[in-house]
Amino acid sequence: MPTLELQRPFETTEPRLRVESILLPGRHRFRLIVVDNDGIESDPVDTLVTIVGQVPSSDAIVRAREARGRVFYATGVLLAQHLDAEQLYDHRWLARALSYLHGSGTIAGLEVTWEKATDSRSERLVVKPGIALDRLGRIIEVPRDADLPLDRWFDGQSDADLIGGFKTSFAGVVADVFVRLVSGEPGETPRSAYEVKLYLRQEPDPPPLPPPAWPVFTRTDGARRELQDAIFAAWHEGDDSSDQGGPKSLPEHVLGQDPTSVFLARLVLPATLPATGGRPIRTAGDVVVDNRSRRFVYPPAALARWVGL
Repeated sequence: MPTLELQRPFETTEPRLRVESILLPGRHRFRLIVVDNDGIESDPVDTLVTIVGQVPSSDAIVRAREARGRVFYATGVLLAQHLDAEQLYDHRWLARALSYLHGSGTIAGLEVTWEKATDSRSERLVVKPGIALDRLGRIIEVPRDADLPLDRWFDGQSDADLIGGFKTSFAGVVADVFVRLVSGEPGETPRSAYEVKLYLRQEPDPPPLPPPAWPVFTRTDGARRELQDAIFAAWHEGDDSSDQGGPKSLPEHVLGQDPTSVFLARLVLPATLPATGGRPIRTAGDVVVDNRSRRFVYPPAALARWVGL
C-alpha cells in the first residue's frame, strides 16, 4: 500500500488509490492532476481533508473545538503542518464571510482592453492590474498588466470550435475573458498566482452573461421586507449553486471550466463565415470589448457617494 508524503508528488495509472495514512491530525490539501496520452495536463483540482485525532471523552473543551471544525493538536507538539492547518482554518472562515457579504466580482481595476497589432508587436488583449473576489471569498490579485496574444490564440483554435463560437447576431466570434485563482503550495510564495484565460462560447446565440446576484427590489414601503426575504434566501450551501463538492458552474461558465473563475469581459471578434463552409474569417473591424456585463463588488463608500450621502 503506497504512502503519500508531504510536498512530494505521487504518480499512478490507476483511477482509484488506496493509501496508508501517516499524516498528523489537521487540515491537509490534496491536489489531483490528470495527464492524457499526449502528455497534456488537466487543470489541478484541490481537495481539503481534515484528519482528527482521537478525542478523550472527558475533555469537553476539546470535543467542543472538534465540533466547530477547529484544528487541535493531539500530539502536543506544534509542527509546520499544524500552522498551515490553522491558517487554512482562519482563511476559510474569513473567505466565507467575504463571499456572503460581498458576493464575487471585480473589486478594483481589471479592465480588459484590445490593442491592434503594430510593427513591433502582435495584436493583444490586456487585462489591467486589479483585484477581484471569487465565489469562495478568495482574493485574486493581478499586480501588473496581463497580456493575451489574441491573433495567436485565434489561430490556435480548431475550425469546429470557431464555427461554434460564431454568432450571427454579433456578426463575429464571441469569446469571454475569465480570471481564476491558482493557489500556491505552502511555503512557496506569500501571494497566490492567477490565470487569465479566453473561452470560446459554443452555446446557442446569444450565449449567457453573468446574471445578477440579487433580485430587483421595488422602491416601495415593502422594499425592506423584500430585502430581508432575499437575505433569508441567500444561504446557498447545498442548493442549485453549491454542493459538498463546492460551487457548481454558473450560466457564464463553459463546460469543464473551473466554477470559481470570475468573468471579466466579453469579446466580439468581427468575422464572416465562408459561403463554402470552414472556419470564420476575421474582418477588418475593431474587436468589441464589453467590460460592463461583469459582476462588481461595490465599495460601501462608493455606494454612499452615489446615493448622495
